[in-house]
Amino acid sequence: MTTNMQQGTILDVLKKKMRQTKEEMEKYKDECEEYHKRLQVEIMRREEAESEVAALNRRIQLLEEDLERSEERLATATAKLAEASQAADESERIRKALENRTNMEDDRVAILEAQLSQAKLIAEESDKKYEEVKA
Repeated sequence: MTTNMQQGTILDVLKKKMRQTKEEMEKYKDECEEYHKRLQVEIMRREEAESEVAALNRRIQLLEEDLERSEERLATATAKLAEASQAADESERIRKALENRTNMEDDRVAILEAQLSQAKLIAEESDKKYEEVKA
């Protein structure tokens, strides 16, 4: 009977050990499922982050291309502005030269008009003297 008791005790110990092992296995299985869920969440978050990074990189590329085009337009506009500025300076220089020439011509016209008036007076005086001498 002691052998039966020992066998029963051993059997109980083995059953207890099996139950504990089964419980441990269930616990580890639950933990494994939890870690698997966490892993899936992290994978999704990583994929979303990678998608966002790809979208931001594309946006950066588009902004850089837009910046390049803007810089090219600015350079073109700056060159045209420089040309227009030079043309305006040249026009201003020519305007001043023509204005000076006009002023000089106006002075010359005034002198010639004064000389013409004087010549008319001399001619009239000459005509009077001629008439006086003739008469």
